[in-house]
Amino acid sequence: MSKVASKVLVLGIDSPVPRYIYQWAREGKLPALKKLIDRGVWCENALVPFPTITPPNWTSIATGAWPGTHGITDFEQHMPGDPLDVTHQGFDSGEILSETLWQAGERVGKKSIVLNWPTSWPPLVKDGYQIAGFGLNITDWRKDIPIGNVTANLLAHDMLLSTEYYPRSTEVSFRKASGWKGVEHGRDALEAEVSLKLFRCKIPMKPVVWHLLVDRSGGDGYDTLVVAKSKDTGGVYARLKVGEWTKNIEDSFETEKGPYRAAFRMKLVELSPDAQQFRLYIPGLFALEGWGYPPGIEKELTSERGLPTARTGYEPFLLEWIDGKTLVEAYDLHHDWIVDVTKALFAKPWDMYFIHIHTIDWIYHTFSIELEPLTAPKKDLIPYYQDLELKLYQGVDACIGEIVKMAGDDALIAVVSDHGVKARTVKFDADDVLEKAGLLAYLPEEPGQAQVEMKGIGFTPKTRRIDWSKTKAASQRTIYIYVNVKGRDPQGIVEPGEEYEQVREQIIKALHEYVEPKTGLPPIVLAVRKEDARIIGLYGDRVGDVIYAEDPRFGKEHGAFLTTARYGFGDLRGTIIFAGPGIKQGEVIQRNVWLTDVVPTLCYLTDLPVPKDCEGAVIYQALEDPDANAKELASLRRNVERLKRMVERPPMC
Repeated sequence: MSKVASKVLVLGIDSPVPRYIYQWAREGKLPALKKLIDRGVWCENALVPFPTITPPNWTSIATGAWPGTHGITDFEQHMPGDPLDVTHQGFDSGEILSETLWQAGERVGKKSIVLNWPTSWPPLVKDGYQIAGFGLNITDWRKDIPIGNVTANLLAHDMLLSTEYYPRSTEVSFRKASGWKGVEHGRDALEAEVSLKLFRCKIPMKPVVWHLLVDRSGGDGYDTLVVAKSKDTGGVYARLKVGEWTKNIEDSFETEKGPYRAAFRMKLVELSPDAQQFRLYIPGLFALEGWGYPPGIEKELTSERGLPTARTGYEPFLLEWIDGKTLVEAYDLHHDWIVDVTKALFAKPWDMYFIHIHTIDWIYHTFSIELEPLTAPKKDLIPYYQDLELKLYQGVDACIGEIVKMAGDDALIAVVSDHGVKARTVKFDADDVLEKAGLLAYLPEEPGQAQVEMKGIGFTPKTRRIDWSKTKAASQRTIYIYVNVKGRDPQGIVEPGEEYEQVREQIIKALHEYVEPKTGLPPIVLAVRKEDARIIGLYGDRVGDVIYAEDPRFGKEHGAFLTTARYGFGDLRGTIIFAGPGIKQGEVIQRNVWLTDVVPTLCYLTDLPVPKDCEGAVIYQALEDPDANAKELASLRRNVERLKRMVERPPMC
């Protein structure tokens, strides 16, 4: 048999377009992934579970089980017995019903590193190391966060200080400087005192006041910024010119739970010569504790090069706080932090390493519309966004390259994604269909009630209130419609049995017959009873009574689309690359390969125990010798027979 790998690496990239991964790797634009493809196998038809969305699919990768089996069935979870309008984000590892590969490995003494794997917090690792897992990034807290708030940082999210009004920014007004002690500045220097607007703080923070000083270093215009927590030399955080980032800065901040040490950086994005235009960007306050296992390991995981910035750039870019160059720089800070922390963890004993990198998903939620020729509002700007897209892929590629290099040549590597992506297009709302079919009713609007939608990645909560006393069915989360069943649901009105089945027939008929008025197209490509959804891996009491899929010409970037869906540049299929001991080299596999197949293939090649409930299959076409285990077993049996014959023969005289 081929040499068994000394280490296992599962390298996760969220939401890449598989065609781009392969094309840009072949062209040498993604050199790290090119090396892995050249010395491994590329799975051309990597299919992912439905819905094509984050928590269930990363859980399928980790367990080798389908969503119906492992129990994480959407971006949000609905638990049996809860009201039908009650959901929570699906990032609680306690709700996983199946065993993960790192748990299975611990049964035979294997140590794992689990870094930012969605829906893995609280840690399922007991004898290993875990970083985050409660959201999409190290500081992106979603577990126990109300769905309307979408996400929170442990301390504070991105901030902008600006003389011009921007949504959610801290406004700055400069005046003549005075009272600075020991801080060198000219007589025309200007100052401002600002109380930072702190957003999405998981731990409520007490007010933070900073002092700004703008000065001339020479010539006529203002070109230098000093940022300080107090107007003396001991309080100075940084001195910056336009386009410069600070190095990592650490300080203690007061919260309702006491002082917390945090790290942060700043970039002076803009400072006009007359100081009328000023922007200072801070990509969040990163708590230096509370996100690692074993507790206290955070103190060992330091980085001078980077920071695990939260939803870096996603909202700041949309709000025009920052430009594309700053967006790329901010993500590269995140990638550098990942590499440095991985290096520190690799210095410890370990056997398996799992990482999820969310960069690519966020860029498509940021500007997929601008990338898509079919929808781009400004066609002449498509090359600009394509350049940003490639640079961000290259940042992820460089990060992966460093990790692979540190792991060594004997590591067995799987590069995986949870799904692909497409451009956001025409909205489809299943509740509109149900309302028109007479199955859903709303309460009268209250005076002044705003019809506001919150832009999330999965479910989009709305302020319209459902009248459950008159509602037989309502949509929920990304792909589900629930019948409001008496005796099962707290506000149920539909009798189980015959009426229940009649309502489901009405739902399916209404969905299939619906034509979206603006486009004249039918948005629904699939609508089935939950019993029939077993063929796509959905079943049990955590899925809806009717399950539907949208045509990719509608909807968001991913989620309500089958794994084979394509639209424009987009492709919802996943990415799977294998490389290392026991793997063929330079092969392209065209057969269907599922995310659930990753775990059993790794187990087969490394003699790891298969996780309980694993439902995938070994990808034999990826193996150098698919019969290696059978040959080794046959050889062992022959030798046992030889020994048996020797023992059974009478001793020679």
